[in-house]
Amino acid sequence: MRLQSGLQVEAAPVTRPAQEMVVVSPRWRLPGIPLALTAILAAFVLVPPVRDNPRLVWSLLGVSAGLLLWELALAVVARRRGMAFRLEYVPVRAHWVQALVQMGIMVYWGWFWRDVYAEMPLMLAQLVFFYALDALLAWSRGRVWRLGFGPMPIVISTNLLLWFRHDWYFLQFAMLAVGALAKQFITWERDGRRSHIFNPSAFGQFVFAVVLIATGTTKELTVGKEIAAAFDPPHMLLVILVGGLLVQSLFHVTLTTVAGTVLLVLLNLVYTKTTGLYFFVNVNIAGPIFLGLHLLITDPATSPRTNLGRVVFGALYAAAYFALFRILDVMEIPLFWDKLLPVPFLNLAVPLIDRFARAGVVGRLNGAWEGALRPSAMNLVHMGFWIAFVGVLWGASYIDAPHPGDSIPFWKKAFAEGRSNAGHALVMTAGGQAIQGRSGAAYNELGLICMEGKIVDADRASAARYFAEACDLRDECGCVNVAIQYLFLNERLSDDDVAHALDLLEADCGSGGSGRSCYLVGVAHETGRGRPLDRDRAVELFVQCGEDNLYAARALARIALAENAVTFDIRSVVHCLVDAARRGDAESCWYLAYLYHQGVGLRQSDEKARAFLKAACQFGSVEACEALAQPVLPEYRNPLMNVPGWASQFPIDASEPPEGVD
Repeated sequence: MRLQSGLQVEAAPVTRPAQEMVVVSPRWRLPGIPLALTAILAAFVLVPPVRDNPRLVWSLLGVSAGLLLWELALAVVARRRGMAFRLEYVPVRAHWVQALVQMGIMVYWGWFWRDVYAEMPLMLAQLVFFYALDALLAWSRGRVWRLGFGPMPIVISTNLLLWFRHDWYFLQFAMLAVGALAKQFITWERDGRRSHIFNPSAFGQFVFAVVLIATGTTKELTVGKEIAAAFDPPHMLLVILVGGLLVQSLFHVTLTTVAGTVLLVLLNLVYTKTTGLYFFVNVNIAGPIFLGLHLLITDPATSPRTNLGRVVFGALYAAAYFALFRILDVMEIPLFWDKLLPVPFLNLAVPLIDRFARAGVVGRLNGAWEGALRPSAMNLVHMGFWIAFVGVLWGASYIDAPHPGDSIPFWKKAFAEGRSNAGHALVMTAGGQAIQGRSGAAYNELGLICMEGKIVDADRASAARYFAEACDLRDECGCVNVAIQYLFLNERLSDDDVAHALDLLEADCGSGGSGRSCYLVGVAHETGRGRPLDRDRAVELFVQCGEDNLYAARALARIALAENAVTFDIRSVVHCLVDAARRGDAESCWYLAYLYHQGVGLRQSDEKARAFLKAACQFGSVEACEALAQPVLPEYRNPLMNVPGWASQFPIDASEPPEGVD
């Protein structure tokens, strides 16, 4: 391997495949095409996705300015040295076929996730940038610019896997530049021809992945997680399969994809058989890895050229992906990097793999395999096996079918049973359903996970964000938890989110909905938090909850004791509180004690008051124990924020509502 550099006036002769048609241009004295491309790139600041974001505007203008300075410097150097700029039009079939397949996948994906279509102007800007960069790299080295379709598959495949956020979009251009530089300068001799070592799109992403992982900035700077979650529209594997077959029929890379897929299936089946769980959590073969098996490791220039070598190459990729899926999960590194990180290492191993496939007994077996039929006929056999294998997977509902692991209750049960990695799987499933399906229930589950602190560190602020997102999607449990966090824990994302949640809960209560909706709106009116202070309205809402609603009964007792008067039927309150007291509820004992002590709705009796306080003390109420220690019972004090029972009843889990709430 050597790094190429230096300014050369004449390009070395290159042996070209027979299918390449070469058209040589006349000599130019100015880099006119890159100048025109740079002007087009700068004009993208007028496009709506760009002009509305000042930082995105400056990204494009900054990149355009850099190209312009390079072009002007190159023109000056060329004039002094008498250089001329030349190009050859070389439409390599591998490039335009790959580009068509990738664009077909992109268009299909965008039909279901319209963010893809919204991003396409920026993808076009990247393509313009890459063509200008490609020309400048060739001419700066004194070479003929080989104009063709080469930049297209690099840009499109990059955008199928990773976008930087618009505020940091200059990094998208930098990532493409790294791939272009690697293609130009990091080369080696293979089979008598100099070629690049690394898949250009994978190498650029790999370099940036290492930096983003090391700095922990993947989430802040990229939308990679969102892309991975959204890359699962209906029948996406079929679309990738059809496009892959076209590439395989032309470039004989079928074995790489077959070997990788077969090994992934076997490893997954062994794991499921051994543990009863699913290694890949919610799908057996996800769209992104299926894309990687067809896209990242099938570049003819950077993959093995022997049959056995392709098998080994695909199997090594699958094994590395399988291991990284779990390693990154345990290290809490974004999982979408798992399919990308092995590629450059495998590219480096290609000569070693091919030497292994050609040496000794293995080499003789490989030779017999390759010599059994003409290469094109043998490739058809491989493709036939691949189609049959995928057909078996489809028929067995192994792919493109509902997956038992794509279920929050499934992983909650596994986590409750203490099964290995079930907690991480629950987070992944809830996160995937939340982002991809915009599921309010999934966002609520993420909030619960953050509140409980059993799988991840407890984080009330993150829980508030997830609950607010769930409520925005009209998930009742999400709205309930927004209200609970605010009313009892004083945690909220914003006042607007609290008001929105209470509005929806009040509407649900008014239409005969759940008792918990009426209860929480009642608490808001009782305390004057999130709603105007209105005890009469609070009583009305608590009564509407029903006679058997313990939380509402406690609330009515609180109001009666605070007002020292009863404006409603106290018998329903006493009945419910007595039942709860018999079950060991300290808070109900506290209220009953003071109802007797103050004679509110009941015949005054300090004897019964002390009896209930004694029970409350036995059931864990510190306040009751302190009251009993005094010769005269202290005045009533509202236990809303002091009795442990208030904290223990929340948050609300959609699958397990608290006793007495509904």
